[in-house]
Amino acid sequence: MSLSVLRSFVVSRSLVVLFAISGFSFFPAVHEGFSAAIPESVPWYLSLWYQWDAHWYMSVATDGYQWIAGDQSNVAFFPLYPLLLRAASWLFGNYLLSGLLLSSAFFLAGMIFMYRLVRDDYGEEVAGRATWLLAIFPTSLFFTTIYTESLFLMSSVAAFYYARRGRWAMAGLWGFLAALTRVTGIFILLPLIYEYMSQHSFSLRRLKPTMLWVTLIPAGLLVYIGYLYFAFGVPLAFAQTQAAGWGHQLTTFTGSITHDLSILLRHWELWVIYELGATALLAVTIIIAWRKRLPFSYIMYMAISLLFPLAGGTTKSMSRYLLVVFPMFIVLALMTKRHAVYRTVSAASILLLGLATAAFVTGRWVA
Repeated sequence: MSLSVLRSFVVSRSLVVLFAISGFSFFPAVHEGFSAAIPESVPWYLSLWYQWDAHWYMSVATDGYQWIAGDQSNVAFFPLYPLLLRAASWLFGNYLLSGLLLSSAFFLAGMIFMYRLVRDDYGEEVAGRATWLLAIFPTSLFFTTIYTESLFLMSSVAAFYYARRGRWAMAGLWGFLAALTRVTGIFILLPLIYEYMSQHSFSLRRLKPTMLWVTLIPAGLLVYIGYLYFAFGVPLAFAQTQAAGWGHQLTTFTGSITHDLSILLRHWELWVIYELGATALLAVTIIIAWRKRLPFSYIMYMAISLLFPLAGGTTKSMSRYLLVVFPMFIVLALMTKRHAVYRTVSAASILLLGLATAAFVTGRWVA
């Protein structure tokens, strides 16, 4: 393990804990999340992380899946993380503590994979900057919470890591885990197919049976679809719940942006500015990635990661979704070679991370 990765992990997670304690101590809780539902016997330093989607993952881990047609229910949340959470609770005896430890461990592993992947193409300096900028990104607090960001980062980056080295069995296995973590894991498939074809000179004659390993990626999604069919008779219950319970409806890519801009014109909503800014950041880094000739499989992954959320009708949560788009942080690392720029970006990011963490632990919506 690189010392720079370990340093970035320890410093960033220490900052998140410091910001969380400070925010909880100095700002009133609004209980828009679910922390008020935690029993009083749970220590406050654990209960403050039980916010928003953490409730849903905990409900799957403790009570299993339940489907309520036409309303919010936990089938919207994919099974790998809550399964691991349940298993870890047998070891640590506390679901909240288990979730925090799991997420942190997955994040560290994801950083290690990312550092090695970037180092091989761009050197240790760029790899160190990329992992640091990831660790202090304003929404990187979700790498510590009971959310899937850390698990998805680890599995998706590992899939690319092994694919770039031609180890397709491992790439397929990690892709399978990514697709079992979040529905967006299925979109690793196209970039990895391109990566395989590029390694074989785009010649059909040179294709080998090893390409079949990438079929493990959609298998992850099919496993969950199969479970929903046998449990509830509705194979796409997760999509129906997202639409009925959270209002995620298919729309045009520009429709999501115009929808959120219309909200901004009617009301001064801070989250709209935040999420539109995150959307713009990802879009701009895609253009820069093209100009700097990043591997095309990375650019494909970035583009899909931008377009899929936009197809859902809003930019809401985009600042969290782009956390796992690791090529974006390669671009940011390449753009911050000058020390003054690097320090300025780091300071601004840490400031926003502090505000986001304080808001989250006091029950306010962040992403």
